[in-house]
Amino acid sequence: MTRITTFALALLVALAGFAAAQTRGGTLVAAWEQEPVGLDPHITSARSSYQVLENVIDTLLTLDAEQTIVASLAESWEVADDGLTVTFTLREGVRFSNGTDLVADHVVTVFDRLLDEETGSGNAWRLAGVTDIAAPDDRTVVMTLESPNPSLLGHLASSQALGIFDPAGVDDGTINTRPVGTGPFMITDFQPGTSLMLERNPHYWQEGLPYLDAVDIRIIGDETVIRSSLVTGDIDWAFTVPAQSVEELEARDDVVIDSAAAGAYYYIGVNTEEGPLADVRVRQAISFAINRDNVATAAEFGNAEVTQDPIPSSSAWDFGYAPYGYDPERARSLLAEAGYPDGFEMEIMPTSFIQPTIRAAQVIQADLAAVGIRTQIRTLEWAEWLQEQGEGNYDTYVCSWNGLVDPDDFFYAQHKTGEVFNFTGYSNPRVDELLDEARMIPEFDARRELYEEINATIVDEAPYIYLYNPLEIHAYHPDVMGFEARADQAVRFVTTWLDR
Repeated sequence: MTRITTFALALLVALAGFAAAQTRGGTLVAAWEQEPVGLDPHITSARSSYQVLENVIDTLLTLDAEQTIVASLAESWEVADDGLTVTFTLREGVRFSNGTDLVADHVVTVFDRLLDEETGSGNAWRLAGVTDIAAPDDRTVVMTLESPNPSLLGHLASSQALGIFDPAGVDDGTINTRPVGTGPFMITDFQPGTSLMLERNPHYWQEGLPYLDAVDIRIIGDETVIRSSLVTGDIDWAFTVPAQSVEELEARDDVVIDSAAAGAYYYIGVNTEEGPLADVRVRQAISFAINRDNVATAAEFGNAEVTQDPIPSSSAWDFGYAPYGYDPERARSLLAEAGYPDGFEMEIMPTSFIQPTIRAAQVIQADLAAVGIRTQIRTLEWAEWLQEQGEGNYDTYVCSWNGLVDPDDFFYAQHKTGEVFNFTGYSNPRVDELLDEARMIPEFDARRELYEEINATIVDEAPYIYLYNPLEIHAYHPDVMGFEARADQAVRFVTTWLDR
């Protein structure tokens, strides 16, 4: 079955007196396909890690289901008229799960670590322009900026990399396996590659929440095993199910398919630093050679929208730039022009922990063979894949990126020269200049004009070859209540309860 929840429907049911009271207690057994690779919010780049951290650490601000910025640890905030200071007032009485009172100095320490070059965080860019963070008293945090940053509040609300944890975990070495936060749950056990246990935070600041006693997360790397475990009742909730099983599961009465249009994209990352792939004409040839419709169908079985640029069509920042039709002849011509009339050999690196990347790679392999590019597929497990990506040991890889809300999320970290998450080695001084300028402009129309140029340049130069925007799909039993798939791909169990 498919669960559709709207505000109007929920209100109608409540007014009619049919809404069941939330039941406290119980353990939700959840399956994660991708193993959390490190839980230090400043260091990890794994989506699977951040979606655990959603339930453990809170941010100063957050996004509601409609992707509107709302209060979280900060009960209020004020941006100065000149945009050069932002003042946050923290909620009173918030405690970490270990019982320590949250004070403004904790926030300052966490953000100072994020910005410290010795930390080596790939997420420091999210605090662009911040020159000072101060705590004039226990409940006030003041950020000073060198110039206005209209992206700042969005980053503070949308990324767990900017979440607040007890800094003591850095000193005692537990930050990467058991960070302590103020969120609804706390990590009580983590067996890498096997399981992770979340238990209710007894000091959680939202009264009456969470409803669950615990969330037992099991790492199951095979999505077909996840599907069978869901159907047999061995698990209650699945992070993902095989795309080819969605239609069949929707027809069942004992499974709910919950989906949302995700602010994410799948893409080919291209090592631009040497060999044939350093030539923009070769990268463009690859983009012309790929039949994106076939890739999306094979990878997601129709649960996706093909794209040639990153931002989904549902966003106000969508540009719809599509210069690459499926054109093998044009691809062959570009290869010949670049000096490769007979093609060349290269690798494609998908990961077994994201099954759509394997299916996409197989279609890409066939498409490239048709224009003379001979490829080998090198499939790696997630931890090894991340290491190889980070060290640049690949020709091309297939993966996804969660862009979230602001256009800065879709472009800066991946394409600014020298950024930690710029794994392709792409460098364009004009793009660097535009990226720095666009993130500091408050007016929508002026920002949009700059991001339109950024978008077109990156698509034209093709360090990333964009493939499709996916749906965010979760599956669970009908007695799992209070959970909702989200466009920002956040996984939040704070209001989840079991109707048993």
